[in-house]
Amino acid sequence: MTVSVVIPAYNGSQYLKKNLPAVLKLGADEIIVVDDASTDDSVSVIESFKSIKLIKNSVNLRFPTAANIGFNHASGEIVVLINQDVTPDADLITRTLPYFKNPRLFAVSFNEQGNSWADVKFTAGLLQYSNGAKTRHPHSSFWASGGSAAFRKNIWDKLGGFNTIFTPGYYEDLDLGWRARKQGYEILWAPDAKVDHVRETAYSKAFNKDYLTKIKERNYLLCHWMNLDPALLMEHWKALFVTCLKTPGYSVPVLMALSKISQVITTRRKLKLNWTQTDAQVFSPFLTKTGQTSD
Repeated sequence: MTVSVVIPAYNGSQYLKKNLPAVLKLGADEIIVVDDASTDDSVSVIESFKSIKLIKNSVNLRFPTAANIGFNHASGEIVVLINQDVTPDADLITRTLPYFKNPRLFAVSFNEQGNSWADVKFTAGLLQYSNGAKTRHPHSSFWASGGSAAFRKNIWDKLGGFNTIFTPGYYEDLDLGWRARKQGYEILWAPDAKVDHVRETAYSKAFNKDYLTKIKERNYLLCHWMNLDPALLMEHWKALFVTCLKTPGYSVPVLMALSKISQVITTRRKLKLNWTQTDAQVFSPFLTKTGQTSD
């Protein structure tokens, strides 16, 4: 299998200097860095690595779009998507590729400190998520991390990549995983595919903490509105109404999400045409705590 590495970058010069040499050691067929109109010396740092393909955005388009641009230019059958602040182990690709022998496997989420496979359950009108217990074996994951994972490109293209409704970012990876699972694809967390991830090195430079909190809450709601089965969506709306009554401040992210309702409705109609799995089916692997499982 051919492999491309895609790295969206924004004002991350110090991380690129550290991590690009490690990325070059992976032995990928191509490395693409999408610079999202950085104002530091990121571009000159990237250009100093002659074998790396640089794509320069003239304006800052934010992570979901920058990642999509990188995938559009990638030629590999498998695309490793990592953030600028990720240091991969040298054997990351050789550890990851064997999992893709399963033709239904869409993505492999990497093993980074503090995170593991995405465990979920639907309760109180919301998709509740947490880190599952780390194991020595691959484990089903509800989604693959947008900051450190490998994706099968032809399925990514079929799904349409990240939905830019989530711009500037957050939960676009949960949404993509939810969409993939409702079309019958599988996602794994691989304990032997290791990376070191500093996390949150781009958003914090561009936005204040309060705004980012509201964006996270807005995007979390958008995931529900576009992906939930009708019956669960009604349960969600009832719970949301109660939450707003008890916590009036929560109405702010709700209104932010509602401002995109026409886009949500259009997207939802298109997605429903390709659903082959119900939410009960996609949640079921995470309802039984059987320990080590593998897609």
